[in-house]
Amino acid sequence: MFVLIFLIFLDCILINFGTLVSFGIRYGLSFPESNFLPYKSSFVFLTLIYMATLALFGVYKSRFRSSWELFKRIFSGLFLGTLLSVTFVYVFRIKWGSFPTTVFIISFLVNIFLIFKFNQLVLRLCGRIKKRILVIGEGDIEDITIGKADIKRIGTDDIENMAEITDIDEIIVCDIPEERGMGFITYLAQKFKIDIIFSPACYVKLLPERINGNNLSHSLLTFISRKRDAEEVAMRILDVVGSIAILALSLPVTILVVILIRLTSGRPVLYKQERVGKDGRIFTLYKFRTMINDAEKELGPVLAAENDPRVTKIGRFLRGTRLDEFPQLINVLLGQMSLVGPRPERSYFVKRHKALMEIRLSVRPGLTGLAQVRNAYDLHPQHKIKYDYLYIQRRSLFLNLYILAKTIPVMLLKKGQ
Repeated sequence: MFVLIFLIFLDCILINFGTLVSFGIRYGLSFPESNFLPYKSSFVFLTLIYMATLALFGVYKSRFRSSWELFKRIFSGLFLGTLLSVTFVYVFRIKWGSFPTTVFIISFLVNIFLIFKFNQLVLRLCGRIKKRILVIGEGDIEDITIGKADIKRIGTDDIENMAEITDIDEIIVCDIPEERGMGFITYLAQKFKIDIIFSPACYVKLLPERINGNNLSHSLLTFISRKRDAEEVAMRILDVVGSIAILALSLPVTILVVILIRLTSGRPVLYKQERVGKDGRIFTLYKFRTMINDAEKELGPVLAAENDPRVTKIGRFLRGTRLDEFPQLINVLLGQMSLVGPRPERSYFVKRHKALMEIRLSVRPGLTGLAQVRNAYDLHPQHKIKYDYLYIQRRSLFLNLYILAKTIPVMLLKKGQ
């Protein structure tokens, strides 16, 4: 309670300090009296508006799972508070009409920084920013957990006692329970809006196509890849804007690549192949050709490997720098692929590993992914799928931005697939 009262008192001070700083940014050290007078007579009301909206968005709850959650709540509270404050001043414009709107805009940005940084500092010192995780079963979770967290572990036989465990942010399933236990976890997750993550231990159990006659992948698909509509729209906007920008910036390089392929290995320049996309839909994937013509005529469909003799000299360079993937930006714009996601597979391999591939087909395939930025070209296919599997569970706009940023050094250093 003391921490809560202290934060409320601190934010009251910061809101007004931020407003004064905004006046200074707008007018310099000498505030025009005609513009500053409305603030002096209305700051109490404005402070109450901001504090009410911050409280409305849960800025003063007892614990936050991450600094990002705290930031989102502060941003939302201040945004609504700014809109209401502008409306408040407009309604009473006869008395406070000279209050400059630009100060509200500047103070919004200043207060986001001040309130977030100070609240974050206090909450961290008090141990109030920490995720609480419930682990079901035995197994290593180092690849899954992010940052510091309070971890409690129970066995699959204790699942029915989960109702007594309160204030949980995330459930990590290391051992998939029986159908009844899985149903109970599903119920709790939906009721209390708890994230469920499945560990690599569960991934290993999915490798066989049939697992004791149970379709465990169906249970996983209940949880993974499902994001809020706003998040999905934001990721799609990133795909479209990013693809257009890359196509425009890479035009000189694209022309050079086309010329080099024509001079060294003739036609065709582009390689087309049917791949399996989201929900099993078939689409035509485009790449710059990096292998000799009819590369699979004798061997049939096989996975590419390091030092593959079928790869041309220019093709080896294109693969190392990932330039061969650039034509797939067209697939992204058509909505068949995403900038980030599991690599699209051929029907041949999907049919061989149906239970496992169902998970990868729950999202659009991508140009790059977690597997591509974490490991080298010759990473075992099963390990690549593991990284894809973890990405699908964690996928978000900011994770996509992180992977895209990590892809740049991978291209420059010619690592990864």
